[in-house]
Amino acid sequence: MPDTRQHEPLIVTRTVTIEAPRHRVWEAITVPELIAEWFGDTATLELRPGGTGTFGWDDWGDFHLVVDEIDEPNSISFRWARDKDVDPVAGNSTLVRFTLADHPGGTELTVVETGWEDLDGDVDAAMKGNVDGWHEELDELVAFLEKQDSA
Repeated sequence: MPDTRQHEPLIVTRTVTIEAPRHRVWEAITVPELIAEWFGDTATLELRPGGTGTFGWDDWGDFHLVVDEIDEPNSISFRWARDKDVDPVAGNSTLVRFTLADHPGGTELTVVETGWEDLDGDVDAAMKGNVDGWHEELDELVAFLEKQDSA
């Protein structure tokens, strides 16, 4: 008998408040030189729908992405591969959306990562890794921007 239960979508999400104006947060998540200051060690990004890029970590390699949507300065989404050095395709990638909103004294940034149910392999381990990763990386983003704005 087929499984007819409704499955909840698997979602990784985190929201942070940053004491920096929205345009500074937008730059930090879309300008490759600034991305590399808080997210990994290297970054490339063609800032257009369909544009490609990479996020690189010295310890883990380069992870390819394709930009899905841009609504400057409100949101950007991209699909990125779970395995290094491969292009994101069905079965090996998730969709990440950054959404920015004004907040008293700064900007609220929400990251939502979806598409886990379509991944091949150990989804639980991949999700746990990204829950931990987004926690660490967004803390680095907050520190990076708040340090710059206080200088």
